[in-house]
Amino acid sequence: MNKEYLWVMVYFIGVALWFFVVFASLTLFIDPSTLLDVRLDLTVPMVVMYVFYLSYPFMSAFLYIVYLTTDNRLERNQFKFKSQFSTWKPLCSIIIPARNEENVVRNTVKSCLKQTYRNIEIIVICHNSNDKTFENAHDDDSRVRVFDLETKQTGKSVALNYGLDNARGEYILIVDADGSMADDFIENALPVFSNGCVAVQGRIRCGNRNYNFVTKMLSMEDDLWYAPNYTFRQFFGDKCPLGGTGCIIKKDILIKVGKFKNHLVDDAELTHRLFKEKYRISYAPLSIVYGEEPPALNIMIRQRARWAAGFLHLFIHGPADRSDILDCTYWLLPISAYAGLVIFGIIAYATIYHFIFGYSPYSFYYLPIIVWFLTIGINFLLSVLVLMKQHGLAGIRYALYLPIFMVFSQYSLATLTRAFFIKSWGNTKTIHGFTEKIKVKDQN
Repeated sequence: MNKEYLWVMVYFIGVALWFFVVFASLTLFIDPSTLLDVRLDLTVPMVVMYVFYLSYPFMSAFLYIVYLTTDNRLERNQFKFKSQFSTWKPLCSIIIPARNEENVVRNTVKSCLKQTYRNIEIIVICHNSNDKTFENAHDDDSRVRVFDLETKQTGKSVALNYGLDNARGEYILIVDADGSMADDFIENALPVFSNGCVAVQGRIRCGNRNYNFVTKMLSMEDDLWYAPNYTFRQFFGDKCPLGGTGCIIKKDILIKVGKFKNHLVDDAELTHRLFKEKYRISYAPLSIVYGEEPPALNIMIRQRARWAAGFLHLFIHGPADRSDILDCTYWLLPISAYAGLVIFGIIAYATIYHFIFGYSPYSFYYLPIIVWFLTIGINFLLSVLVLMKQHGLAGIRYALYLPIFMVFSQYSLATLTRAFFIKSWGNTKTIHGFTEKIKVKDQN
C-alpha cells in the first residue's frame, strides 16, 4: 500500500480511538478512582501535561475575543494609511515561486496583472519543473518576467532567492503559485509601511472552499485561525508572523537578514530572524490573498506534517525575543500540541486495556467532564461568532459544520506523529489546481 495512504489509515484509526475514548469518558466506562491492581501512578505527570494542553483552548478563546472586538479598528487604521499616502508609488516586485504548477500559474499571473497599483513587476521562477509551468507563466505584458531555473537543490527558498536577486523593486511581494489577490491588495498594503514596519502580511483566505468536504473543513480551520491570530498579534505590538503568501517585505531588510533560508517552513523561519533583530511585521486585513487548500486527506496530512516538522526545528532555537511574553507564550503551542497527543495516548491505551481486562494498567488523571464541556462550549460559541463576523449570515451555515470539524481536526494525531519522519522538502510538495472537479492525482 502507498505509504501516503498508510498515514490516512493512521488518521482514521486515531478518529476511531477518539470516539471510543470520548464515549468511555462520557459513560464513565472507566473510573480512575476505582481502578484495581494499579502499581503505576501517572496522575502528577498528566496534571502537568493538562496544564500545557489546556493553554491552547484558553489562548484560542482569548484570541477570538480580541479579534471580535478589535478587527474593525485594524481595518479603519489601514484605511487611514491608504488615504494619507496615496501619492507614494515605489516599485513592487512580485515573486511567484512555481514548481510543476501548470494548472494554476496562469491564473496567478493574471491576478497580479489586475492590481490597481500599477508600478509592479512580476517575476515567475519556474524551479525544476517538468511540466508546462514555464510556458503557461508567460504573458504579453512587459512587466512579466519568467525564469526557468534548474538546480540540484530543492525548496521554495531557492526559487525565492533567485527571484530576489533579479528583482528591481524596493519592496518584495511573495505570492504562491496557487494564489490570487484582491485587485487592491498592493494599493491597500504598501501604505502600511509608513508605521515603521519592515514587512506587511495580508489576510489569507481559502479560494476553493466548496471544492469538496476536505477543503470545506480546512477553510473553516483558516477562518478560525488566520484572522483571529493575526489580529491578536497586530493588536499586541506588530508581532505578526509571515504567512508564506501575500506578504510584502522591504528588499534591503530581506537582504540584510540573510535572504530566505532553505527550511521546511521558510516563512516562519524568516519571521523568527526578523523578530530576533527587533523588526516589526504588520497585519493588513484589507489586503486579501486567496490560496488553495489540499483536496485530499493524503495531500493534507503530507503538507501539515511538513509544517509541524518545520515548527519543531524552530522550536529547538526557542523564542526570538525571550523578553517578549507574547512570543514566549506562542512558543508553548508545540508543547501544548504534543502534550495533548501524549494525554490521548495514555487515556486511549488505558481505556482499551480496561475494556479487555476489566481494570487499568495504571492510574491517571481524568479531566473533569464539566471542565471539558465548558472549554468546548465557550470555544464553540466564540467560533460561531467569528464565522458570522467573517461571513455574515453565511457564517451560521458554516457553523453547522463545527461538530464535524471537531472530529476532522483530529488529523493532528497523524500529522504530529508523521512530523518526526520528515527531514527535508523531499516529496512533501503540495500539488494545486483543485478549484474545479478534476481528478486528484497523488504525487510521490
